[in-house]
Amino acid sequence: MHYVKDTKKLNNLCEKFNSAQYLAIDTEFIREKTYWPQLCLIQIYDGKEEVIIDPLEKELDLSSFFKILNNKKIIKVIHAGRQDIEIFYNLTKKIPQNIFDTQIAAMVCGFGDSIGYESLVSQLLRKKIDKTSRFTNWLNRPLSKKQLNYAISDVTHLFNIYPIIHEKIMQNKRVNWLKEEMEILTSKKTYELNPENSWKRLKIRSSNKKSLGILIELSKWRELKAQKKNLPRGNIIRDDAIYEICSAQPKNQEDLCKLRSFNRKGSLKKEYIDEILDSTKKGISLKISELPNIDPPKRFPSGVSSKVSILKILLDSISEEYGVAQKLIANKNDLQELILNDKANIRTLKGWRFEIFGKKALDFKNGKIALKMKDNKVILDKC
Repeated sequence: MHYVKDTKKLNNLCEKFNSAQYLAIDTEFIREKTYWPQLCLIQIYDGKEEVIIDPLEKELDLSSFFKILNNKKIIKVIHAGRQDIEIFYNLTKKIPQNIFDTQIAAMVCGFGDSIGYESLVSQLLRKKIDKTSRFTNWLNRPLSKKQLNYAISDVTHLFNIYPIIHEKIMQNKRVNWLKEEMEILTSKKTYELNPENSWKRLKIRSSNKKSLGILIELSKWRELKAQKKNLPRGNIIRDDAIYEICSAQPKNQEDLCKLRSFNRKGSLKKEYIDEILDSTKKGISLKISELPNIDPPKRFPSGVSSKVSILKILLDSISEEYGVAQKLIANKNDLQELILNDKANIRTLKGWRFEIFGKKALDFKNGKIALKMKDNKVILDKC
């Protein structure tokens, strides 16, 4: 195992990686006390070289590794890699090229919704992972041999999982299915943190103009402050406090301090009081033309719930037949929209999802086919 702390050694190893067909890559990071994730380790395996890079070494230049990430000829195998990609994007402002996420691929192959790495290792490789180092504080140095072995096992097993999953994708002719799912993971929009859109993370509890304005301005202020101070959003101001301010619309410090959310010890930092009140005032003063159009909550007609329940039986049957996780085909909202509208703008009525489920769901909804039990199996029969 190579534990890399200097640039020369990293450059030499990356030179070898340039000839690899695929690499298994993982990271260890900490983000409980910060806004931005703190990258602690980078693990790489090419089938020969086990490499752990220590990015906490101040003199270490990661440029050669970043070039590997951007090399379109090399497949980068990750598992549930959204946060890994987020870290690399924040560091380089580029999305790694030619990514293969084994969790997404496993869902396409019928291993269930969001299957964990340990479960995949167990099912495909018949091996168990030693979990005792799972809760390591990866910022601490030095790391023990046991901790390093745990970290590198995340990529040695991953390297061996890839050809198995890839073969299943090819055999089932689901390359395009996987590609469609990977487009979201590898889109820059997934990782761009625009404070102007931070309000979308919160629930809109009132259509009142002033309340909505406060929500927008306070959430934007919080996002900018959290980014600047590199603190979790909740350390600046919690969601429940924002909701209470939106409702109470305090005009001064006295009003603010009377709110229940700020009566808890340490819940309101004095340094933020003026900024909170300024953001509140600004939110109240926003004009209707400056506010986004918010669709009112949908009220589904009576009977939709029972129809959705029946559609779930069909969904379960199709999921089992094709070996695809239900979550990928349709969720509850998709089924509700489908019940209401044959031409709903939902993923279930597009692409491969329409071919295996959407078309049958519409036929079933419109009485063209029926669900029946035969030989202990759910089957479709023309009406």
